[in-house]
Amino acid sequence: MCTYNISLDDTLVEKVRPSFADDQALTLWLQQQMEELLLNYCTQQEVRNRARRAVFAMRQQSEDNGNSELTLDEINEEIRQARQQRKKTIDQ
Repeated sequence: MCTYNISLDDTLVEKVRPSFADDQALTLWLQQQMEELLLNYCTQQEVRNRARRAVFAMRQQSEDNGNSELTLDEINEEIRQARQQRKKTIDQ
């Protein structure tokens, strides 16, 4: 369990206070919002890390296959051929 202190603008708190039964309900809601925010941040970080690892793996695979220095035109041609091959496979 972690303890954190947060400062909120008094006028903002006064605006939302009528929406809650009491201060405990407001505090609980704020805790839930903070937890959700932190979970989303962690998830975003995990997604970014997975994406970075995937890009690194693709670069490594490209280097291993000897095609890491392809031009944009060559890459587009590879994509076009792969799509054409996939379409042939689906049509069969």
